[in-house]
Amino acid sequence: MNRVGKTFAMVSVVSALSILAFLGWRQWGPLPDSVAARVNGEAIPAETLNIFVAATRRANPQASRESVLKGLIENRLLADMADSEHAHGDETREGSVGYDAQTLHEQQRFRLLRTAYAKEIQAAVSQSGITDSLTWLTAPLALSPEALAPMLTLEQNLYTTMTKAQQAQAAEYVIARYRFAEGEPEQTLSLWDLYRRQNIQLKVQMHNMNLGFIREAIKQQLNMEYVFHWFEHESGTSAAAIVAMDRCIDDARQREVMLHEYGLMHDIHDDNPALRAQAEAVTAEQVAEYYQQHQDEFVRVDKVRARHLRVNSQEEADRVVAEIKQGLPFEDAVSRYSVADDAGQGGKLGWVDRESRNDDWIRALAFVQPEGRVSAAFRSPTNNDDAYWEILWVDEKVTGFQPVESESVRYRASMAVARVELQKAFKARLAEASDAASLRVNPELL
Repeated sequence: MNRVGKTFAMVSVVSALSILAFLGWRQWGPLPDSVAARVNGEAIPAETLNIFVAATRRANPQASRESVLKGLIENRLLADMADSEHAHGDETREGSVGYDAQTLHEQQRFRLLRTAYAKEIQAAVSQSGITDSLTWLTAPLALSPEALAPMLTLEQNLYTTMTKAQQAQAAEYVIARYRFAEGEPEQTLSLWDLYRRQNIQLKVQMHNMNLGFIREAIKQQLNMEYVFHWFEHESGTSAAAIVAMDRCIDDARQREVMLHEYGLMHDIHDDNPALRAQAEAVTAEQVAEYYQQHQDEFVRVDKVRARHLRVNSQEEADRVVAEIKQGLPFEDAVSRYSVADDAGQGGKLGWVDRESRNDDWIRALAFVQPEGRVSAAFRSPTNNDDAYWEILWVDEKVTGFQPVESESVRYRASMAVARVELQKAFKARLAEASDAASLRVNPELL
């Protein structure tokens, strides 16, 4: 899953580390009714809390206001801690899928508002009668290939993105003009505004002069801008609450960045240097101790006892599999349909262990099949003239444990030990930093 594809969980208000549970839920002094909490002198307005509660409850109707506020406070404490340590935040670290910090903020803001105000926004759109965001345009789209080419054509082998000169030119080129309400000033979208909001793969579409993609990207941007316009002009939310909401969004991203830098967060797109370095420091003794305490994590299949059935066409294979699923015993199916030389012996492959599974592709497939269930039909890795189909049945599996000295055990155990050590160090640092934090909570709003 890439980072932009995540739902509202991206702006998480529930910490995986349960920091406030660790610190205690402190309440110092009274607060105005309009303020839910004050962290290090900065307010989290009740209006802002309401937005995050509404969005969170769309995914988890049982979420409490207290749990959401705790999450917002955790993120604020972590963000302040990152600032005090001069950690790199949103301004310096791009998302792992190639979106800049400003674009990531806009995307998270859009998802938050679209989730929290889903019914209200839908009602506003229905009332407007708009079914296509391009209806908000005040002039035809400026999608001339001749005009776009000087800005989007790359110099082969020299650049993978716009040059500085092209960026400056694109910033002056208005690709769309629009307004959301009569009497409002016309707004513009430059080619650079559109381009910078795309990740690397989508920028390639623009460089390839895919006008259909560019048109869709403009529509999506107008949808986002409409949600922002509605929120700022129609939701009734105060300017202070909007500023605080944006700060909370940044806090969540800052938290994610900082946890990544501490080695406590990573995804499939990221290498994590801190976690890797900590894992490399784990000793053989620590690996062995973890192995003894978590042996169930290292179970493996040592050998299987299996049978096979061979037919000459996909159609026949599908029919045989269907008959077996309907109750035909596998041994009867072998004697009735198999064209293999060992059909008279029941198609027995015997015991297949970790070494013999490498002898041929049929044994390799049998080794990974579920026990007591007919397999799908597998086509032989031969040319069309010699092709045949194999159906497998595993009668018995024998499991064991990966050797403690294996590289697989070393990797998984050292990563697990490293995460525990990093969490301990991080919690100790957080407890130390939070002692100086000023935290006030308004219990009346919970």
